[in-house]
Amino acid sequence: MEIHSGYKTITPVQLANALSAQERGDITLHGLRVYFACFALVAIREAAQRSRRKRHQKPRELARYRIQELERLTGLSPRAIKGALRGLNQAGLVRYQEGEILITTEPLLGSSDLLLELSGGRSPKRPIPVPRSMFRFLAHNRKSALTLTAIAYLMRGLSLSRTGKISGKGTVKASWIAELFSLSERAVRYARTELVRLGWIERDAGSYQRKLNRDGAYFVIHLDWRFVVAPLVNEPVVQRDKNVPDFAPLPPEKCMDFAPPYKDRKTSIESKNQKARQTAPVRSGVCLESVGEATMRDLPAAKLTNLRTEDFYQFSRLEALYFQAIERAWIKPSEASALDFIAAAVRAREVGRDAARVFVVIVRRGLWHHITQAQEDRARIALVRFRAEDPGRFRTSGGTAFRRAA
Repeated sequence: MEIHSGYKTITPVQLANALSAQERGDITLHGLRVYFACFALVAIREAAQRSRRKRHQKPRELARYRIQELERLTGLSPRAIKGALRGLNQAGLVRYQEGEILITTEPLLGSSDLLLELSGGRSPKRPIPVPRSMFRFLAHNRKSALTLTAIAYLMRGLSLSRTGKISGKGTVKASWIAELFSLSERAVRYARTELVRLGWIERDAGSYQRKLNRDGAYFVIHLDWRFVVAPLVNEPVVQRDKNVPDFAPLPPEKCMDFAPPYKDRKTSIESKNQKARQTAPVRSGVCLESVGEATMRDLPAAKLTNLRTEDFYQFSRLEALYFQAIERAWIKPSEASALDFIAAAVRAREVGRDAARVFVVIVRRGLWHHITQAQEDRARIALVRFRAEDPGRFRTSGGTAFRRAA
């Protein structure tokens, strides 16, 4: 595979040095952005030298690095850039001068733990072929979680073989990224969704849940991805494979009209066994109810010590179980806990057998990572719909029901 925008190699040592310095507070997010912008500037100069050698021209002895270039790459003010460069210099990461940019290649004090996790058992000095477009994106991006998530995908996906072949495939778990960079799993998932929306990686749509729990989602990095900043409006523009021209779409195939009714065009007045349902519909809970209201009224009160399958079909019973779990200190009262609790019920229902045991294990041990994104989305939609029908229910604050959770 070939990186169309060119690439600049970076090592896990250099990434660990910068990320650990930011975690300690030695540099800010602005400093991290300027750090990646320095890599982009060095890559531009190296590409220019290679181009001059290819044309049999003499290389320039002096390459001037200007603040205006960093300003264009990062979108920061000159004052902010100068402050970030001072922080990088004091942290020992970058020595910036107009004539040269020297980036530290040896491990710095305090980065050994993060370096061990980032390396993943491989050489801490292995070259990672980061596309120049990605350096521009990291320098321009203002969201810390998105930057850290993109770095994790770079580490787990990009590799350079001894023959010069570049690979952009791998697997990674959102829980691993969250634990490594002290982020919430929700922030990591949002960042991953944004990277998919930008077209940098592909969404994994074919893996089984067992594989996702063990290795994480499979992903492919698009090496033809381009990121440029419009000079007039200072806004990022994402492109894919600039060398491939756009063609007009194929015209739709000509289809025959639907066949007319066989005998009569009027609607039949006969019943045709299409009798309306006589009983009133049952209000849905987490998803469609399969147990009638009368049956629910005949059941004893919901208890964690005697879970029933019907407990996962009705919000009022789930609500009672939620308060019991709080009293037993299984979970803490919060909006996130309420959503996770309902999502665990959805997960237990979809398992089919031993639903009560699965539900208790997930809630009591806090195994929320076993809940898929689709199950959490179903729980959120159901909770919003239930609150819209009965605003006084399933609340974690304000003194109403799910009211004792406050």
